[in-house]
Amino acid sequence: MEQLKELAELVKQGEVEQAVETVKAIVEQVAIDRIVGAVTTAMRELGERFENKEIFIPELLMASDVITELMPILEPYIEQGDLQRKTVVLGTVEGDIHEIGKNIVSIVLKAEGYNVVDLGTDVGIESFLESAEDDKASIIGLSTLMTTTMHVQSDLIERLIAEDKRKNLFVIIGGAPVSQKWADRIGADAYCQDAFAAAQRLNSID
Repeated sequence: MEQLKELAELVKQGEVEQAVETVKAIVEQVAIDRIVGAVTTAMRELGERFENKEIFIPELLMASDVITELMPILEPYIEQGDLQRKTVVLGTVEGDIHEIGKNIVSIVLKAEGYNVVDLGTDVGIESFLESAEDDKASIIGLSTLMTTTMHVQSDLIERLIAEDKRKNLFVIIGGAPVSQKWADRIGADAYCQDAFAAAQRLNSID
């Protein structure tokens, strides 16, 4: 369908207003899975181009701005349909206020159909745990860009173990100083170097 191809291109080009107009025009006529599929395909293509260093963070942010505006339009239809996946509680850990990477993860996961509860930055362990319980989440995503706050990722996992909640929650970690070696050391379920790797990993367990 021509409008879906157009929508995908608008996402990739960061054209917010035109993308919103296109979605509003077709959301009542086109199956929601096809619309979300077009958006997701666009983001995945951008992810591949990003990994190949063909585009950079500003282009990703432009696309994420489009999806930020589209999600409030799409979410009621996603909730009515069969696309809604698991709930993910996401945040940058306490002591760290960096958010660009975390925001891109949030956008990409929403485009994939996940219910994302984005707690923002400087999020303490109690807030993660309370949100996971209140929102019935099965996944917690922990981001940090500072070596001095990496321990919060470890502390949260230890807290889950102490409270016998570890088996019920899939913990995924990321951030510039984080590595697979660190994930193995602290017992995280997954480490992902970027938003697209995170989506791919979570899709594999969905």
